[in-house]
Parts: sequence; structure tokens; C-alpha cells
Amino acid sequence: MKDVSGNLWHKEGERQKQMLAAVEGAHLCIPFQCEVCWFRNLEGRDPRGERDDVYLACIRRANLDSMLGKSPLTIRAHRRETIAVLENSRLIGKTPAYHPRGPFPLGDPVGMSLAVDMLVKSLVAKGRIENHVQFATLRKLRATYTKNWESSPSGIKEGASFAKGAGRIRPTSCPAQSEWFYDFLRGLEYRMGCQSEPNHGLLIGAIVHLLESLSVDAREAEESGMELEANELWKAGAYFCTLTVASLRGHEGFYMDLAGLRDHLPRGKDGHVPAGLNQNSVLTEEMCRDLPHVTVCLLGKFKGEIGVDHHLIIVASETISGLRPRWWLEKLVDVCESEGRYSGPAFASADGQLASSLDYNALFRKYLARIQDETSLIPRDLDVDSRFSIFRSLRKSAVTRLERAGFGDDFVDKMNRWRTQERAKGRSARRRMNAHYAEAILLSPTTWRGSYFL
Repeated sequence: MKDVSGNLWHKEGERQKQMLAAVEGAHLCIPFQCEVCWFRNLEGRDPRGERDDVYLACIRRANLDSMLGKSPLTIRAHRRETIAVLENSRLIGKTPAYHPRGPFPLGDPVGMSLAVDMLVKSLVAKGRIENHVQFATLRKLRATYTKNWESSPSGIKEGASFAKGAGRIRPTSCPAQSEWFYDFLRGLEYRMGCQSEPNHGLLIGAIVHLLESLSVDAREAEESGMELEANELWKAGAYFCTLTVASLRGHEGFYMDLAGLRDHLPRGKDGHVPAGLNQNSVLTEEMCRDLPHVTVCLLGKFKGEIGVDHHLIIVASETISGLRPRWWLEKLVDVCESEGRYSGPAFASADGQLASSLDYNALFRKYLARIQDETSLIPRDLDVDSRFSIFRSLRKSAVTRLERAGFGDDFVDKMNRWRTQERAKGRSARRRMNAHYAEAILLSPTTWRGSYFL
């Protein structure tokens, strides 16, 4: 039997060795200078004893990380070729074509100073998941540095680009964009690894239970004369239900437009579900118009679009699992009208101020903790506060349910079409964002069916 554990230990030992020692010949593939030379280039002086030890150690670590950014096999292959060329050149008395390895110009053309800043932050900043910060947090410094460069006297000279739009291409001498810095980032990520605490999805039954508990509390608050508290609970319920059935991320729910919702609310109220409907049933446009549905109306400036625009999503009035989006959205409109609001953000306070995602998230976790205590719908070993949030948990719940029901990967893309713009990387996605009701109906075979089978 193969000793798998021994092989793993061997690989881990090789990895540790690679992180602490350079691969022979790495100086032929990266612009290598020792830490003392780099220090002189960056500071214009010699190191001064112990006070500069951490600085020098960070430069050495950055050098090693940049070597980690290239494959050892690639480095060794280039070293072999270089040796062969040098030997052949010696035989015929030729000056080798390769450039000498120094001296390097003064200054910092490759971003070593920024690399040191990132490594220092990894030493002093406290992480949210572990004691240290994650690579993704350190990487943000590069974006900040790049913006600083672009707005500097050196950067403004490089404003011309080869292409138009968000995906412009332009030459730059910004150190953060150098080849060495890309190698450093790859090596840093390889060495640090990545540990995350992604939001978990929920069983749809848990969401149904949450909404039922929330509605009970809202009615009790109304009966006790606490109308303000009841209204906030009704709004939160509508928000949680909408995120789930429309497969939205948390911040996208706040795009809900009250005027658009009120305008489209009567449509689809008296529809009926075709007999024998299943996941594979073909829905014609005429059938879609007769389906019991409600229109989620979003208004905002979506990524990849110019200006503010509407986006409509047709969802089922009620899902087979017991979610009731029409009931909740009608309740939302009633609550807003009782506050004297007929336009503006649907999820807002009585004075029209947009609701707080922090407040909704706290309420969401409060009810999940209750469900965890009272039922078996949420495992007891899951930390509700760290594993669930409105940002992704409800969307993940919907996507997971639909994947298990046999729906394809394109479902979420068709439900939330602005993500096509994100993937287009600044190019036209050949799709208008202004989705009128007629267009939304044409997407009902995806959006209505997807929400109905939740």
C-alpha cells in the first residue's frame, strides 16, 4: 500500500524549503539585488544596525517571495539554457548575448518599496479570521498605490490609452505593474495561502421557518401597539424573502424601487399554475403572462452600465416550499403607504432613509440563532454570527436548491443579468439593462420557474 502520509510530509517539507531558500539560477529570471543594495537604493544610505533589521528582513522576504512566483522547473530550465549559451560562446570567443546582472539603476522601478509596505502590514495588522491578515487584504495596498501613482506628476503623463471603455489598455511605468511585482504577488499568495469563512447557505425550510417566526413577532408587536417595531419586522421579512426568490446578494435588495413595485404589483395576481407543471415543462409567452407572479423592480446604477436604470425580475407568487413573495411584497407596500411613502427606496425608514444592512444582518442572525435552538434545520456546530449573513447566505440557499433540482448553471446569470456586464470586462455585453415588463415576461421560463421550484 502506498504511504500517502509520507508522500504528503515530503511535499510539505519541499514547500517549506522552497519558501526559505532560493532556487539556484533565480537571479537569471528576476531582477535580484541583495537586501543591502535594495536598502541603499530605497533610502539612499547604509543600514544602521538593529534599527533597520526588520526593514532588511522584509526586503529579503520580498526577494524570496518573488522567486516563489516562478516555477522552480522554469528557473532550472532557464539556468541550463544560460549555461549552455555561455559555454558555446566561450568555445568560439563570442561575447554572450545575455545582459549582465548589474549594476541596477538607482531608485525602485519594480515596486520593492510597496512590497515591503505589504509585508510590514502583515506583521502589524490584526486579521479578522486569524491573528494575521489574509493575502486578499494585503493585495488592496497595490490598488491604492496604483491610484496614487496615476494621480502623481509621473502618472498623469501616462494618461493616453490604446482602447476605449472600462477595459482601456495603456503603457505605464508604475512599479506596482512590473513583472517583478507580479512574481512577488504570486509568491506571497503561495506562501500565505488563503483561509476564508464563506457564507453558508440555508435549507429553504429554515428560511420558511424564519419568515413564519418573524411574521408572528410582527403581529404580536402590532397587537401590543408597537407599530413602528412591527413595520420594521414586516420590511425585513419582505427583504429576506425577495433576496431568496430572486437570488440576490444582500446589497442588491436595497435597489428595490417602491414606485416601480407599486406600479407592477397588480400584474400576475390572478394567474394560475398549469396542470402537471414540472422542471422540464415548456412555457410559452402566453402561458407566462397567465402565471401567478409578482415583479421585483430594482432601480440603480448597476456595474457596467452608464446611468441609473430599472431591472425587472418576474418571480412566482408562491413557491412549492411555502415562500410567499407576493404576500410579503404586498405587505411591504401596505407598510410603506401607512408611513406616507409612495416612492423612493422600498426598504427604508418612515422618513425615507435607506435601511441599514447592519440592522438587517443583525436581525437575520438573531432569527437564525432562534431556529438553531428550536429546530434541527441549522446544525448546532455552526457559528451563526460568522457563517451566515444577508450578503450571500440567502442567494446561496436559492442557488443550491435549484442545482439540486436539476437546473443549469446559467440560471443565476439570467436572473441577475448585470453580472454579464461584470464578466464583459468593460466590453459591451450586447444586452440592455432597461428591462421592461414585456422583456421580463420573456425571461419568465427561467426566473418564474426558478423561483417557483424553490
